[in-house]
Amino acid sequence: MNNVDILKQRIKDHEQEEENRTICILELPFAVEESTVAEYFKRCDGGVRRLEITRSAALVFSSAYVEFNNHRGRRKALRIASRFAEEYEVIIVTAEDFMDDRIPTRQECYEGPRMNGCFCM
Repeated sequence: MNNVDILKQRIKDHEQEEENRTICILELPFAVEESTVAEYFKRCDGGVRRLEITRSAALVFSSAYVEFNNHRGRRKALRIASRFAEEYEVIIVTAEDFMDDRIPTRQECYEGPRMNGCFCM
């Protein structure tokens, strides 16, 4: 099972309401720890409720989901996500986009305008 499949299963295990408060971080460098992600997003309204990084033993990248305590937290996270995406060269999408397989490729990130709720570098 790869990181994307593991992450999708984790999101499915939670209620639909939580999906609306969640972002997914893809292609996260393996060395990035939960504390680094939590520190960046803690300033979002209401703070982080749950954070989990999934790692597959054979991969260089990991994936993460960050659930916020409320919808305002997720909205702010999406507003400030571009700096995190640039610093760690990751793809950040809403949980809804992730679950519906609306994930841009690296090439789409570099060539096109930022998609609503998607940041990548």
